Amino acid sequence: MGEPEMPSRRPVTEIVDAVRPTARTLRPFVLVAMVGLAAVFLPPFSASGWKATLMIAVFIVALAFFAVSVRRETRTWVDPMGPYVLVIVVALARDLTGGTAGGATMLAVPILLLAVTGTVWDLVVATALINAMFLVPILLVGGTKYPAHDWRLALIWSAVAILLAPVIQRLVRELAVETLKARATAAELDGIMRSARLSSMIATDLAGTVRSFSAGAEELLGYRAGEVVGSFNLQQFHDPAEVATVAQELGVVPGFEVFATLAEQFAPTRTWTYLCSNGRRIYVRLAVTALRDLGGEVTGYLGVAIDTTAAVEARQVLALSEARWRVLAGHLPDTTLLLVDEDLRIQLVAGAGAVRQGVDGTEGRLLSEVLNAENMALWHTFLDKAFAGREAVGEFTATLTGAEHEVVVTPLPPDPEGPRALILARDVSRERARQREVLRAKERAERLFSDAPQGVAVLTAEGIVVQVNRAMQTIIGDVPGGIEGRPLALLSRPGDDRFDRHLSALLASHGARAETDWTIRTGAGDDVHVALSSRILHEDGGAADVLLVNVVDVSERHRYEQRLTYLADHDALTGLTNRRRFDQELRRHLDHCERYGPTGALLLLDLDNFKEVNDVLGHGAGDQLIVSLASLLVDGVRKTDVVARLGGDEFAILLTDADRVSAEVVGISIVESIRQYTATLDGTFRRVTASVGAVVIGATTVQAAELLALADMTMYDAKDAGHDRCVVLDDRTNSQPRSGARLQWKSRIENALENDTFVLHLQPILDLHTGRAHSAEVLLRLDDADELVLPARFLHIAQRTGLMPALDTWVVRHSIAMLARLRSQVPDFQLAVNLSGHSIGDPDIERAIVEALREHQVDPGALLLEITETAAVADVQLAREFAERMTTLGCKFALDDFGAGFGSFFYLKHLLFDYVKIDGEFVANCHRNETDRAILRSIVGIAHDLGKKTVAEFVCDPEILEVVRAEGVDLAQGYLIGKPMPISELLSRLEEGHEWGSCLGDLRNMT
Repeated sequence: MGEPEMPSRRPVTEIVDAVRPTARTLRPFVLVAMVGLAAVFLPPFSASGWKATLMIAVFIVALAFFAVSVRRETRTWVDPMGPYVLVIVVALARDLTGGTAGGATMLAVPILLLAVTGTVWDLVVATALINAMFLVPILLVGGTKYPAHDWRLALIWSAVAILLAPVIQRLVRELAVETLKARATAAELDGIMRSARLSSMIATDLAGTVRSFSAGAEELLGYRAGEVVGSFNLQQFHDPAEVATVAQELGVVPGFEVFATLAEQFAPTRTWTYLCSNGRRIYVRLAVTALRDLGGEVTGYLGVAIDTTAAVEARQVLALSEARWRVLAGHLPDTTLLLVDEDLRIQLVAGAGAVRQGVDGTEGRLLSEVLNAENMALWHTFLDKAFAGREAVGEFTATLTGAEHEVVVTPLPPDPEGPRALILARDVSRERARQREVLRAKERAERLFSDAPQGVAVLTAEGIVVQVNRAMQTIIGDVPGGIEGRPLALLSRPGDDRFDRHLSALLASHGARAETDWTIRTGAGDDVHVALSSRILHEDGGAADVLLVNVVDVSERHRYEQRLTYLADHDALTGLTNRRRFDQELRRHLDHCERYGPTGALLLLDLDNFKEVNDVLGHGAGDQLIVSLASLLVDGVRKTDVVARLGGDEFAILLTDADRVSAEVVGISIVESIRQYTATLDGTFRRVTASVGAVVIGATTVQAAELLALADMTMYDAKDAGHDRCVVLDDRTNSQPRSGARLQWKSRIENALENDTFVLHLQPILDLHTGRAHSAEVLLRLDDADELVLPARFLHIAQRTGLMPALDTWVVRHSIAMLARLRSQVPDFQLAVNLSGHSIGDPDIERAIVEALREHQVDPGALLLEITETAAVADVQLAREFAERMTTLGCKFALDDFGAGFGSFFYLKHLLFDYVKIDGEFVANCHRNETDRAILRSIVGIAHDLGKKTVAEFVCDPEILEVVRAEGVDLAQGYLIGKPMPISELLSRLEEGHEWGSCLGDLRNMT
């Protein structure tokens, strides 16, 4: 079909009705006509020549009409003339062929040509001509050449022209209309796609292959239409991850099916990511539409996209800014943000405090619905100022929580929707509470400073007094000119720089507390001993640091400590040097002799028959005699000599500068003085004399223990010789004491240690709360032929010859072995083992304890180490350190013979002990002597207050047991409870469930 020109203002149907023939349309019809004419001249051909010439001439006329019609711009009468003439040509051709019906078939050419290019009226005229072609020859010629029955052919061809040709004509017209419409639509679409540069339009076939790519798509994606159409698929312009996400959402396979599904579902436009040719990612708003034919079938898809990159990025920036703002606002501690309009309607709520204050989620509500009437009136004042363009600041109490808030109401810039105000409310309840607490703390601190019972002074870093409290003022008294504004060191005694050193140490301590003792010279000229405890107070805001000095008056404690220090070195009864101090003086003198040469002598004195005084006249009388004889001893020697009471009725004298003759003279003089003095006394006192053993210090005698042992043995030689005399051992003559048996004790002890001939007995200890004897004390015996030698006969030799650590080591090892055996039968059994003062802190002892506990797998808590008060006094610090190490191991400690010395309570304070064993002096007669009972009661009370348990020794009578139980004693030990016994006997009694406390014994035989 041709492509006629279509005036822009004529409708398509009118244009189709006036369709004119074109050369392209006429060409096949002319060719068919020529073939038909050529067939006429094929054999057998018998027609005359003029008819053939006429036919050709007429055909040429028809061709002329066709040519004229094609060249005309508008439809005229010429257009149907060509088909009409062809009817005449067909009539001539029929006549040339003898009038046969065969030539009539050529009528199809003009009829079809008019059906295609003519009108209905043209077909009517053609029908008339066809009837004329058949009927006129019948009427004029007739005969065989044009028989009458040819009218049927006229009828048939008329029917074809009238009935069939219009149908063909209608179909052709409809096709032309649709074609023109399609072309118009395509032209319009092409024009739109070529002119639409602000949007991308991409048309695809059913498989998604691009078949149209608009100029806008070229500009948007950077591709040329030529390289895209027929080669690219729509999905190639999309982010695969994004396509996969939408595919999962739609439940389809990722690919072009995603876009086809969106088009079929008439899905609204959505934002997609396009991938440009240069790798840039842009955002578009894409709508995918299905393209359908007239029958409604989908022929492809059209994707129309608008570049929204700027908008999307702006929204992203806005969303990010809003998210950051919300996060920031949401994390503002104790803060609530409200945005309200002029109607006081809440538009926005944010801030961490919104939930706590009950306003979270109140967007859209009026402020009056959230606040109470009282707060609303206050808020009206704030908001009126804000809407007037002024910032308002104030405070209010939250309606829901009652929390105190600081409020800032700020007007926002003008907005088309009307004025708005931003409310920022910060919860300051905790801050206000802290301020009030700080104020109260400051007031309390000022009261504490002013009313503190001890002195407090505030100093500058240079030591200048800034402020002192009343207690400090009381300590220093009235200082002329006052103390504030002056150095505190002004109160030091002349030559005392302790405070200056204390101040320097404090400043160098970097904030640590510094402590020291100091003596203040008061305004009245008195000395006050104080303890200083100082610390640097760091000031805020760049202010200079100050020093806080606590001053405690320790004058009484100082005097007490001096007294204790004196008593630690002196015998409480006589005031003489005690054993501890005498040992130190003796070692110091021997060190001097080692450096400058031997000199001096040691005298050991023991009173004869003194025990009878205690037994007959009592301990009070014995103490008076001891004090009197001590004075005689001091008067009998020089001031440079040392006189000591070693214990009981035993004294020692160190002559620092003496030889054998002078030592003998002094010894004899002392013996005679004592004899003469007691001779003036009455009764039993008269029998008291002195036995003195003297040892001259020689070049080879340099060990204090050996020297004391020799003096002790020499003293016993004096006793063996009849008492009341002095025996001198001259080291330079290599003489020996006459008491050979005592000289052998050291070797006997060494042999016993080597041959394992010592024996351990156990004395049970009764728990007065449970009635069980689940502990015992280990007592040492020496197996000597047919007798068990008690320790009183050899321990002093072991002590003076340095064998006590070895002896204690033996006892510890065997005791722990016994303890393991006992605990196998009684799992909670405990053993108490005595340690001498010589063993405290000895590494061999500690090693033996640790190894034995590990070897026998004994719980350290089952081992109770007993240290006598006198042994602990020998070196308090050493005893404390030893106790700390053993306590860390798990062992327990008992302070034995408590109360025997003046400083008992001092040692109870400073030493680590779990048990206090009350000295038998206060137990043996507590049922008869109220003083002993009162002392017993006080010891028990103090021990219990300190968390320690008490053990009463010498419980040998049922009445004593009742007293100690009544006074709260925890444990009891003595012959009433049980005598010392071998372990086999103790195990047997434990197995039999023996009732303890039924056996009475002699108190004097206890060891």
